[in-house]
Amino acid sequence: MAAEKLWLVPVGRVTTELLAWLGEQLQHRFGRPWAIAQAQELLPEVYDVARRQYLSDPLLARLRLIPLVDAWRVLGVVEADLYTPGLSFVFGQASLGGRHALIALARLHPSYYGLPEDEALFRARALKEAVHELGHTLGLGHCRDARCVMHFSNTLGDTDRKEASFCRRCAQALEEAMGGPGHGAA
Repeated sequence: MAAEKLWLVPVGRVTTELLAWLGEQLQHRFGRPWAIAQAQELLPEVYDVARRQYLSDPLLARLRLIPLVDAWRVLGVVEADLYTPGLSFVFGQASLGGRHALIALARLHPSYYGLPEDEALFRARALKEAVHELGHTLGLGHCRDARCVMHFSNTLGDTDRKEASFCRRCAQALEEAMGGPGHGAA
């Protein structure tokens, strides 16, 4: 039987180049093969015109409906601005201890803030958010260590300050969640 995969699901328009880069980076960190699933449309019915954002919860729920029988985890990658009730925006969302997560790319682009686009900075941010949300699917909560990838990003500055790797405590919890040594100490 083939190894279970990390499926990357583009939601809306997401470049194949970014997905492939993310897949390689995530395979390095989690030791799982990856594949790109069929693109999903953004759900127009969850777009809030007044906020100019999409509600994230239905998008996450929709990922659960995609029949990927060999899925280790499913990561939706959304090139849009998302929010969830109680928060003005989210960089990502996950099912704690589940298999499904998503990341929102819009606010990770420097150009969102009127700054010149910086592809390396954008990709670093996207990777941190992807690792963070996948950490949640493996049962990890938020970490107090501001450098740990599991630290909560309330602002983009929080994302920029943290690393794309786990602190020692979170790496140990990840190793236990994944069933042994050799995982999570990226």
